[in-house]
Amino acid sequence: MKEVIEDIDGGKKYYLPHHAVLKPDSTTTKLRVVFDASCRTSTGISLNDGLMVGPVVQEDLLSITLRFRTHRFAIVADIAKMYRMVRVQVADQSLQRILWRDSIEEPIRMFELTTVTYGTASAPYLATKCLRSLAEEGAEMHPEAAKVLKQDFYVDDMLSGVDDVEDGKKLIQQLVELLESARFSLRKWNSNNRELLLNVPEHLRDDSSILELDSSSSTIKTLGLVWEPSTDRFRFTTPVWSSAAVISKRTVLSDVSRLFDPLGLVGPVIIQAKIFIQELWKQECSWDEPLTAELQEYWHEYRRNLVGLDSLSVPRWVESISSSAEVEIHGFCDASELAYGACVYIRTVTEAGSVAVRLLTSKSRVAPLENLKKKKKKQSIPRLELSSALLLAHLYEKVVQSLRISAKSFFWTDSMIVKCWLSSSPSRWKQFVANRVSEIQHITKDGTWNHVAGVENPADIISRGMTPAQLQYQHAWFDGPHWLLLEEAYRPETKEIREENIESADLEEKTTTLVLQSTTPSEIFKLRSSLSELVRITAYIRRFRFNAQAVNRNCRRHSPITASELDEVLQMLVRLAQQESFPQELADLSKQPHVRDSSRIISLKP
Repeated sequence: MKEVIEDIDGGKKYYLPHHAVLKPDSTTTKLRVVFDASCRTSTGISLNDGLMVGPVVQEDLLSITLRFRTHRFAIVADIAKMYRMVRVQVADQSLQRILWRDSIEEPIRMFELTTVTYGTASAPYLATKCLRSLAEEGAEMHPEAAKVLKQDFYVDDMLSGVDDVEDGKKLIQQLVELLESARFSLRKWNSNNRELLLNVPEHLRDDSSILELDSSSSTIKTLGLVWEPSTDRFRFTTPVWSSAAVISKRTVLSDVSRLFDPLGLVGPVIIQAKIFIQELWKQECSWDEPLTAELQEYWHEYRRNLVGLDSLSVPRWVESISSSAEVEIHGFCDASELAYGACVYIRTVTEAGSVAVRLLTSKSRVAPLENLKKKKKKQSIPRLELSSALLLAHLYEKVVQSLRISAKSFFWTDSMIVKCWLSSSPSRWKQFVANRVSEIQHITKDGTWNHVAGVENPADIISRGMTPAQLQYQHAWFDGPHWLLLEEAYRPETKEIREENIESADLEEKTTTLVLQSTTPSEIFKLRSSLSELVRITAYIRRFRFNAQAVNRNCRRHSPITASELDEVLQMLVRLAQQESFPQELADLSKQPHVRDSSRIISLKP
């Protein structure tokens, strides 16, 4: 920052309130300064009100951590004071003023912050956009580093890796050169392979035993997902809970917001908290009203149970996808009355024939509540099962896009109704089912849907929830069903779907009503099967009708033919036309009393 010696009138100015935040356990910055650009001025407008936030230019944390699990050798680092390495235009620096003095005896001085400031609405975009631009400019000279800079940075943290040590050394050198060209300094380097760090200066290495992957941990201690480089495993840290003696809905929500599990590795534990929040919503508890003694005891017990996660660890590496001879993705879905969920496993087979199956990620949702005011009924179990299948489809799509792989895909459900829905055209089903079936079929078109018994479905664990102590011994959750280690021939066979064994109400088949107008076909179509003959006969009849009318008869002695008499003649014509001797007997028709006075009838003869 620079001091303002003479404050020239004119131009827009804004003074940022600021305060310090202490974090004694930080290895680098124990004191952070927080600036409040949302503080309103005397005009009622703050600086953030006038700033555009900007779009997200980096990939989300789930995509980055999914790829982080596929590298044999993990490499992590972060950029030192990234925001402060990006300079702000001189014309805009007056909007980042602060007031400061070293002691109360000194006069107050004015300063202008010359770089991007944490606390302004546009700061994340400005800094990450600079990284993006740097990656594009350095793509030719440092191709591998530019690729990592685009894909594997989450704000200022890098989570990347390689499958070969030499490739890793080359990547580290390129990253240092590329970022130093823009005055960005990479620090806190760490890896599960110490050989990779030999070219990194010792003062830039991170000697800590764990790496916290929760970006919000700088201010609040959370149930953080941490990586232990020495064992190359993910672990979990227990949050420091609020000391409030009374538990309210606000307290519960605050506690749940501290549960950080982007990969869903402990999804069965997290879903219990989501279900509890929904129960508080159903009971219409106010935000600050103390919960009942029974509910408070449940939440205290939940907090105590989370301590069991301290002894839980999950392997980071799920085997190398690029070097494996065979890669398969297996997705499972299930639902209960309270929640539904999906989990994805990756199965790899090496050239030597070694098979490995690992839980890659999972997601869960609570079942929608019934709302009679909005005419929303409680969803049936088959519908919840279908919703879990849709959740699995979206999770699978995310995995494929993040890992950028093409693998054989298999999807498993224990609901025969869902299997029946997915094996038919969406047009057969009612709107709720049809919309979801159509989307699922589109996303999972490259895979196959199969049926699995409920007792062998690992998604059953996340749909019902489980305590950390129970989860530790659920090998099916972390490693999938035992038969995934076997060849495809030993996997469960999909049962043949028999719709007659399923209740029609559960199938929700769409009924179509077609309104038809009944009309009697003309007798004339019974005369001949040949179109040309039918046209000729019709011409005879129409000519007779024309000549038999009173206005068209040219004779001296006649009496008009009545309508009933004319109909009788036409009926006779129809009967004659059904016989082979139509022309000959038509001539005899002229001798009938009704028409013998018409001299022009004779002209009907061929």
